[in-house]
Order: sequence, then structure tokens, then C-alpha cells
Amino acid sequence: MKKIPACIAAGIIITTMLGSCGGSPAVSTSAPADVSSPAVQKSDAVSETGAVTVTDAPEKELSDREKIIRKAILDTGNTERFRKVFAKAAAGEEITVAYIGGSITEGYTIKPEECWAKLTYDWLCEKYPDTKINYVNAGMSGTPSSLGVVRAERDVLAPYGDPDIIFVEFAVNDGTDKLCKDSYESLVRRFLALDTEPAVALLFMRTDTGYSCQAQQSAVGEHYGLPMISLNDGLTYAIDEGLMSWADYSNDGAHPNPEGAKLVAEMIEYFYECVEDGTVFGDGNAPAVTDINAVEPLYAPAYTNMHLLDSKTLTPVSVGEYSEKEILGTFPNGWYRKGGDNEGISFEMTFESLFLVFHCNDNKKFGTAEVFVDGELAAEVPSYSNEGWSNPVPKFITRFDTAGTHTVEVKMKEGQEDTYFGILCFGVTD
Repeated sequence: MKKIPACIAAGIIITTMLGSCGGSPAVSTSAPADVSSPAVQKSDAVSETGAVTVTDAPEKELSDREKIIRKAILDTGNTERFRKVFAKAAAGEEITVAYIGGSITEGYTIKPEECWAKLTYDWLCEKYPDTKINYVNAGMSGTPSSLGVVRAERDVLAPYGDPDIIFVEFAVNDGTDKLCKDSYESLVRRFLALDTEPAVALLFMRTDTGYSCQAQQSAVGEHYGLPMISLNDGLTYAIDEGLMSWADYSNDGAHPNPEGAKLVAEMIEYFYECVEDGTVFGDGNAPAVTDINAVEPLYAPAYTNMHLLDSKTLTPVSVGEYSEKEILGTFPNGWYRKGGDNEGISFEMTFESLFLVFHCNDNKKFGTAEVFVDGELAAEVPSYSNEGWSNPVPKFITRFDTAGTHTVEVKMKEGQEDTYFGILCFGVTD
């Protein structure tokens, strides 16, 4: 497999991993080594409101591991939703915890049971052994939040119904462009707007070069008063202070190795402990989000009600030279063409915004398609890229002021008639 730039996480393996525990004491063979150790020591003060606020404890009172973990709690935010979920679990009611992000969430380069998401799930299972807890890992390698918002309904909400806890991780897969900012906030707002009022937390990672979209994403977290855990801050502090090296955390440019995954898990588990004992990091005065529609957006979250359409849910008006095929295991219901008379494939769809998710590869047999909306050229979509590795890529096509019914046609660009093009799905808002 070719080397992938660190900000485009390599290797597409699994979209959604599902599982559940409960009914009897759960035994985790892969729980972090420090899970059973005492919580990170605190030097706390009780505020006038009764909340426990973290103050600067003397460094000598903390171990190196504890210092790193503390640095990672960027903001505990408003924890009311988390407290409600923990009360629900303590009462023996079924809960679902979901994780969405890129390959760092998926657990690329390590075993599924070593992934930080699975480790934190195991921790919850051990804490609530008589409660059924469902596990949804919706990590997908190399994908930004603009694809996350397209597949959120299918991969996060559908498996067990609306989750009770959702972690969002896209800091090393996103760019700094407007589409990524809008998509990320759209994803967060969608989760916060669910009738079940899930507890939402943001996780910020980094690469070996220090790349991270933490600044723009933490602005979203601050805007909505959300808990934020920053491996970026904790690990950067550890490296700068000589407490650990990048190699202690990762065997490549981005992905945590088993020990790195344990560190991430311990950061989240410490956050859980902060929720339980009222310890506050950051502002600590964030109001609870009860009506998302009453909160003005930070960016322009136009994609909150995104739906994924594929050959299972969308019938073409005409198929041209295209055939239905499972192109990638994570997108089993797409369409593809290998050449032909370039009749194209056309659909009638109702939408306000339109995305096309296509199959990309470092192969010059992968061609460039043109997307026409109501007969007008809306976008060119090149599926060949020297950074491609048979991965899914989302492409924003167009957006209207209001939802309406439109004709969408995908044809190859002139001179590209003999090339391959794979349509994995469409994303539409209504």
C-alpha cells in the first residue's frame, strides 16, 4: 500500500463496528493498564456554585502520566447530558455509545480490541456490569467531516437508534476550508438536536508534524458548551517536556499504537471521572443546550439534515453504461462504469444541497466526471489522484436556497470516455 499523507489517514478497513455488553459482569482483556489506578490527583477548590474547580496543583504531587492526562482536558463543558447518561446506566437502562471520525477512531494499525474507542467502551462496561451497553465505531479511514455528515444517519444513528454518548474526532482529517468548518458544525448540531439529547464530546488529535484542526473545531465546542479532550495538547506537552516521545505514542505519522491508544483512553476515562465528581476544567459555566434552534450558528451549518442515497434507496431515471456494484465494503450499493458511449447516468432527486461520494485511486484509468444539475454543469469530479488509495471522497456539488426536485446527470468529461468512474453514494439535504 502506498504511503498516505498523515492528514489523510491510510487504509480503509471497517466502517462501523457494533457490539454490546451487559447482563453479567464484563471482563476486558484489553483495558488500559492504569484504569484501576487512583484517579489523577487533584488540588481543587469549591466555587460559590458548589462546583469543584481544578486549580494548579503542585507539579510534584502529580506523576508524569497524570500531568499529561490533565493537559488533555481542554474543557469539561456542560456535563449535564453526561450525568443523565451515567444515571441511566446506573439504573440498569440500556445505553449506546458511538464514535465517529477517521482512521484514528477506526483503530487503523492496531487490533480492534486495542482501539481507544473500544477501551473506553470496555471501561463503561466494567463500571456498569449489569447494564446493556451498545458499541458503535463509525470510524472510517481517510475521511473528513464532510463525509462524516453524509454517513452519520447510516453509521451512527441507525445501528441501535439514537446514541446516548457520541464522540466526534476529525481534527487530523479535516482541512481549514469553509466546507470542513460547515460540515463539522453541521455534524455537531445534528447530534445535539436529537430528541434523546445525547451527550456529545469532541476529541482533538494531531500528527507527528503538529497538524490539527483543533483551533476551528474547539471554537465549535466552546460555542455549544461541549466537553473537549485534546490528545493534541496532552501529547504536545509531553513531548515538549521530555516526558515521552512521538514514537511512544505512534509507529507512523498519525495513528496511535497500542500504548498510544491506552493513553487516549485514559484521557477520556479521566474526563468521565471529572463528570462524576464535579471537577471542572476550562470555563465551567457553559449553559446546557436544550433547544439547538435557539443557538445561533458559529459558521454555516447547512448540512444538519443530510441523508445518504445509494442504489438501495435511489433508482436512476436512466443508467447508461453504469452498473450496480459493491465498489467498497463500506459503500456496498454504488454504481460504476468502465467505459462505453458516455450516455451517463441520471437521477431525479429532491434536495437543497447535493454531495457526490466517489471512488478515488492513484490509477490513471480512473477518470474525471462532470455532474450536471438541471442540464447545467455544476461540478467536475476527478477520481484519479496521486494521493488516492481506493478511498471514498466527498465532493460538494451544489446548493439551492430551498429544497426542490432536480435532474442530476453524471457523465464523463470529453476525452475520458474509456476511463473508470465509481459513484459510491449521494448526500442530500432537504
